[in-house]
Amino acid sequence: MRKYALGIPVVLCGLGLGLLPQAQATLTAPAPINFSGGPLGTLSAEGVFSAAGTWQSNPALLGAAPGTYGTDRHTRFDVTNAEMVLQKTSGLVQFFAMAGSYNFPTLGEPILPTPAVPNDYYGAVPEAYVTLAPTSTFSLEVGKLPTLMGGESTWSWMNQNIERGLLWNSESAVNRGVQANYTMGPVAVSLSVNDGYYSNHYDVLTGLVSYTVNSASTASVFFYHHFGSTVIQPGARYVAATPENLDNSDIYNLLYTTKIGAFTLSPYLQYIYAPSSAKLGLGYGHSDHVFGAAVLANYHFTPMWSMAERAEYETSTGNPADPNGGNNNLLGYGPGSKAWSLTVTPTYQDKGFFTRVELSYVRVTSGTAGSMFGTTGNYQNQVRGMIETGLTF
Repeated sequence: MRKYALGIPVVLCGLGLGLLPQAQATLTAPAPINFSGGPLGTLSAEGVFSAAGTWQSNPALLGAAPGTYGTDRHTRFDVTNAEMVLQKTSGLVQFFAMAGSYNFPTLGEPILPTPAVPNDYYGAVPEAYVTLAPTSTFSLEVGKLPTLMGGESTWSWMNQNIERGLLWNSESAVNRGVQANYTMGPVAVSLSVNDGYYSNHYDVLTGLVSYTVNSASTASVFFYHHFGSTVIQPGARYVAATPENLDNSDIYNLLYTTKIGAFTLSPYLQYIYAPSSAKLGLGYGHSDHVFGAAVLANYHFTPMWSMAERAEYETSTGNPADPNGGNNNLLGYGPGSKAWSLTVTPTYQDKGFFTRVELSYVRVTSGTAGSMFGTTGNYQNQVRGMIETGLTF
């Protein structure tokens, strides 16, 4: 199963809101527009619009992705974000709603046309939830929630790079469920019961524990545990967002972020355990594993200029020729595949206007013929250049 663009985490998703410590963002937004919502109290609104041009080597076939998109291109120009956020952040009852169009440019994956992405993933309202906050240290959220998993956000304007990374592509993005949040001094804990990779089967428990080491450093541990075996029907809505093998896995992250002057460093580790399951059929004859490591760095030369870097490595178990079904394709390049990547993204921002230029390289060091890059799936490398420009408001 070839997986196309999935995604990852923020606790609060507005442009001006606090991201998880491990989620780095180089873009800042003007103050949100506050206005009276009558009986709802004070509301705030903010938004983003951006578009990007792309050039890449070895474009891959898109026929393996849900829907019929044809063939990926050497060049593409498309909208990356066109979203508005409306929220209420005070009082006992609060809410958050994001609406609009979006895309998920991701390392090592074809870039889908933006009009197709909301229809095949999370709809025109990708996140919307109500929060009950009886105290300043405890809250309860219900609805379409941003995942707690990983070190990068689903939405590109919340990340230091335009493209999401290789590790992000194995992580969930949005799930439906309930989440409890509690803080006690330097410790913050979030627990959620949800539908994992947007499966509509509410049999997943996730948790994030963060510890503020000091004013500049935070350490976090994340877990994802799936109860039972969830079979995704081929004709189900939003099946593109639900890779069956990952949805049924156990997943762990270890994350750390530290800031030294204008320099921010965020390494994190990823481990995936995919158990065997006769219920899931071919490819799940015995358990398989993924180990991934990423280092994200960002340096602000001035308030307007910054440079972001990312390096990643991931490896998986499995064998496409295993007669006992050990051919679980967890990374998308074939069972037992391995890959690494490098990304560099200089960014310029002047108030609400921003421009980012990105150069990335992906190398599949071990993969299955037909599952890698190019229209034949036999190329092991991909170089991609992107220019994104837009407005936050």
